[in-house]
Amino acid sequence: MSRAEIMNIIYNILKNQIELSTITSFHEDARLNEDLYMDSVMILELILYLELNLGIDVPDEALIPTDFSTIGKLADFIERQQKQPLAEGLND
Repeated sequence: MSRAEIMNIIYNILKNQIELSTITSFHEDARLNEDLYMDSVMILELILYLELNLGIDVPDEALIPTDFSTIGKLADFIERQQKQPLAEGLND
């Protein structure tokens, strides 16, 4: 999945499923807390929707606050999560 597709999925989740009132501030460098005014519960809800929509698993130990500081860092995190099963499969 391309980065643009990931960004589009994040945008659609925030707009349509979470119904984020600050969606007009969405851009790659937007900070989840400071710019989009998302609290920790909203971020956990976003993670849940990402898992469901993308079919990825985000283990608790993978939840590092810096990965969820901006939209761009969140997209980086998702890209890493998508590649992880491939890397694990190579070791089998």
